[in-house]
Amino acid sequence: MPIQVTAGTVADPDSRTSLEADVVVHGAIGQDQGILLSVGEAKWQKVMDLGHLERLRRILHLLAARGVDTSHTTPACYSGAGFTPELRAAADRGEVLLVDLERLYRGS
Repeated sequence: MPIQVTAGTVADPDSRTSLEADVVVHGAIGQDQGILLSVGEAKWQKVMDLGHLERLRRILHLLAARGVDTSHTTPACYSGAGFTPELRAAADRGEVLLVDLERLYRGS
């Protein structure tokens, strides 16, 4: 059960930049601040592709390296313009959660 939804940033020392996560979801399982359920990126007018998923995977890798339990974390892409076939295939394999306008406003 989600208890908190926020946004956040993670420093990436390799590229000397910060990576932003538009949607960070914590759930009420096992830890005081909750378990990390999802890290996502949202785009309104851009078709999302595998590059977006790779960026989310990088964020999860950086968090895991800092000791954050990411074993129950699902990357998620939110788009008002849709997703490439390759990203949809990754979703079919369970690698990413895709949220389009239909799902966002009407549910899954």
